Amino acid sequence: MLKPTSLCESIRAAQEKTSTKKLYMKRAKAKISATVVIFSVFLCLTSHAAAAELQKVAFGYSSIGPMMHGLWMAKEVGAFEKHGLEAQLIFIASGPVVMQALLGGDLHAGLAATSAVVGAASKGAPIVAVANMASRPYHRLWVQPDINRVEDLRGKTLGITRFGSLPHNLTVILLRKYGLATAVNIRQFGDTLGIAAAFEQRVIAGAVTSELRVRAPVKALVNLVDLGIPYSTNVIAVQREYYRRFPKAVEAMVRAYTDGVAALKNNKSRGLKVVAQYSRYTDTKFVESQYSDSSNYLDRVPRVEKTAVAPILEFMEQKDLSLESFADNSIVDRLVTEGYIEKLYTRN
Repeated sequence: MLKPTSLCESIRAAQEKTSTKKLYMKRAKAKISATVVIFSVFLCLTSHAAAAELQKVAFGYSSIGPMMHGLWMAKEVGAFEKHGLEAQLIFIASGPVVMQALLGGDLHAGLAATSAVVGAASKGAPIVAVANMASRPYHRLWVQPDINRVEDLRGKTLGITRFGSLPHNLTVILLRKYGLATAVNIRQFGDTLGIAAAFEQRVIAGAVTSELRVRAPVKALVNLVDLGIPYSTNVIAVQREYYRRFPKAVEAMVRAYTDGVAALKNNKSRGLKVVAQYSRYTDTKFVESQYSDSSNYLDRVPRVEKTAVAPILEFMEQKDLSLESFADNSIVDRLVTEGYIEKLYTRN
């Protein structure tokens, strides 16, 4: 039998052992909790750091036609994020207005008619084109059913969005080719919806555009690509000062856009969904037609070519204007040298 003192000592030892064990467990739990907190904070900080690394850019575009499809696709496939950008796409219904917003500092980049960019740059605006959309005109001359020849337009009126816009330039080039430059009236209606309304009311005899969405009978009289005229339709433009300060951001835009065009051409089913989503067209046949234009005409290598801008310079009576005064192909040339664009179209 244990003596009282021995029993007390045994109980005291057991209590001390239990207390020590509880203290150990408490410290272990505290250590685990601290580790969890630290890890959570680390994840949070890492997440915020990753988000902070994305440079925000406001990117304006001037129509809902085929030349915008590469930009839309770039947004949808995450191409901007891939290259470190958080891009906000902003629709502005006219190339000249996109230029105004760009020059006013409301946009970091603008996808607009080449003619609008060249026109602004020729007047001293500090902007430069860094990528080209298409080097052939994908537009058609849409007319009233009773017009059978281009010559039948004599004395009539054709609609355009705005003076200085892509449709305006193409309309004048077409009329000059047929000797009707002074024989046909040209009237601006602001946007394609205005042109469509004027056509349905027979205010105009027709219009040069990619597609004319009207309920009234209409026919395509001339496909401008058949005229064999090289023509730069749209470009991505930025302010020269922004390009100087953030060359990597501008290059990231061009890379993202190039990715978008490749994704559009390589994945028709995804491309059709994106075209329908951004244009809000529900007519599947029309969406297919729009996709066909972009997949066929958008340049894989988005270089601004002198031959493609020559008709624009002639139209503006600026034949001697150098390419470097309004365009910089250094980014696109770098992508070609790297083999970057070629890899986008290489099937695994």
